[in-house]
Amino acid sequence: MLKTALLASFLVAACTTNSSTTGQAITCDTDPETGVVTRCEPSDGTPPGPGQCTDIDEDGDGDPDDDDGTPDQGGDNDDDEPGDDNGGDDSSRVAPESGSSRDSDDDGIEDEYDCDEQPGGDDDGAELPYAIKLELGQTTRPIYDAFALKGSQPAAILDVEIDDDGWRADELVNGTEFVVTQADCDHEGNRDIGRDRIFVTWQRTDGSTETDHLDIRYCD
Repeated sequence: MLKTALLASFLVAACTTNSSTTGQAITCDTDPETGVVTRCEPSDGTPPGPGQCTDIDEDGDGDPDDDDGTPDQGGDNDDDEPGDDNGGDDSSRVAPESGSSRDSDDDGIEDEYDCDEQPGGDDDGAELPYAIKLELGQTTRPIYDAFALKGSQPAAILDVEIDDDGWRADELVNGTEFVVTQADCDHEGNRDIGRDRIFVTWQRTDGSTETDHLDIRYCD
């Protein structure tokens, strides 16, 4: 549910206003073509409508981008757990099944409403975890679910490097949803039984690209 906040005595004229809204929920208009935030005002707790998003203004500047060096209450900078890209993996956090709600940055706002998920937002730095664990019977799109573990999706997935006869090659290359079966758990992967490594190249909303590996662990 959205965090409620006291209604300010006046509306914020633009996202760059100096009127302090520290710790308050703000509702912002977004550009209909790019999704970029254009104007914000204190929220009355009502879910945002079409062309709007909401956020917790951590630094009190009236816009959703928090530039004080502190992540949004466990948000986009709070993922350096033992084992991510610095020496292991944080794959114990399994992405939810398709259709379920998420609050990737733990700010009390579901991702579908969160300004941090808009292009240019605080979570606009899509990254892959070291690995993703998939359970028997789980409905999944592993690459997208893996990005969800880190908090945001890329602007585009440009390439998936996997052998033509690699396990689930069609689904992984095309981003097709599938249900994990016992065959997934038992197949001889390129890393181990039930384990495969693929390489993904993606584009961020700022146009930059990155390539990284992803280990897919079925029934681990």
